[in-house]
Amino acid sequence: MSKKKKATPVEKIRLSGRNIYTDKKGRVIFYDMLTKRGYLVGKQNENSALFYKNRFVVILFAAILLGGTLLSLIQAVIAWAVMMALAEFSFRMSFLKKLEPVTDVDFERRVSALQYIVENKEKGRVIALIVLYLLLAVLVVANAYIEKYSLGLSIFSGCISLVGLYFAVLHIIALTKMK
Repeated sequence: MSKKKKATPVEKIRLSGRNIYTDKKGRVIFYDMLTKRGYLVGKQNENSALFYKNRFVVILFAAILLGGTLLSLIQAVIAWAVMMALAEFSFRMSFLKKLEPVTDVDFERRVSALQYIVENKEKGRVIALIVLYLLLAVLVVANAYIEKYSLGLSIFSGCISLVGLYFAVLHIIALTKMK
């Protein structure tokens, strides 16, 4: 009688995005377009990779919040530029230095955001995210109107609202594709 080998479970997709690939070996590779190099993203670096992948959006939100509450538009733009420079410096000098460079990058499979949502999130969480993104889209515009934001901040608020709508639609599509 022969023993059957236990199939090793396929690891779920951990990250997705424009510069994140999964190669034939199942490794998650971050490709830096500036240096044209690939970096292996290990399990221990996932949270940092997720933050750095979204650093531009997080800093934009912070700058808009500062511009709408504490700073003038010019001060908020300067704060945004400084935060962007610091985040990029930290990304290049700290985060990328921790990752192992990969020379044999195989761009076989790029995981789309839709595929990531369908394969990794529960239905209840997706529904909650749909509601939250729709609320973001509405409340950000309502806040700009109520607070009588300047034209520049109103445009930024409108852009954030469009991003919220995009992600809500993305999650609605993912919800329809879930089993």
